[in-house]
Amino acid sequence: MANYKFIAGDGKEYGPYTAEQMRQFLSENRLVTNSQVSADGGPFQPASSFPELNAGPGQPMPGQPMPGQPMPGQPMPNAAEAKQKVNGPAIFMMITAGLNMAFAVLGLVMAVLGNTALAGAGMMGEEEAIMRMITGIPGNVLGIITGIIILIGASKMRKLESYGFAMTASILSIVCCPCCVGLGAGIWSVVVLSNAQVKASFR
Repeated sequence: MANYKFIAGDGKEYGPYTAEQMRQFLSENRLVTNSQVSADGGPFQPASSFPELNAGPGQPMPGQPMPGQPMPGQPMPNAAEAKQKVNGPAIFMMITAGLNMAFAVLGLVMAVLGNTALAGAGMMGEEEAIMRMITGIPGNVLGIITGIIILIGASKMRKLESYGFAMTASILSIVCCPCCVGLGAGIWSVVVLSNAQVKASFR
């Protein structure tokens, strides 16, 4: 009985497997017609070159892998375990985003009302007050918007939704949160999101 090896999507060689195991991989769409297969140490050829590996009568060899179906040797997604891993950094980011939004709102209020009050009390010139408002408002508004994006991204991260949004929120936490807490939360989140099993678990 022949033994088969194949080269998976990650470029690594797996095997040996029996013909029955290979047919099982094909029936589950974990191998495709152009997957490179070797029988008993022979040259690698497309799986379609081995008639004995066909799934059987009425079940043609699949042409494309099913979305999200891992190749043999790759980690299987585990949603429960992935949620445990992302929960900590996601909550950490939500807290830091909330704090930064609170400071941004306070800064916005001070930029408008504080400078106006100082100008009205004669402690600051009117032109200086206007300039401080012009320079202070955009930065604080941007801080509020960034905080909202991070909050949404962290929330989606906890639900294993929208991997790209979650990663964007993590990077924004690193770049836009001025405190060390925000930097730490973002780095922790990026490290967790880079885990292959966590990434595979996202919807």
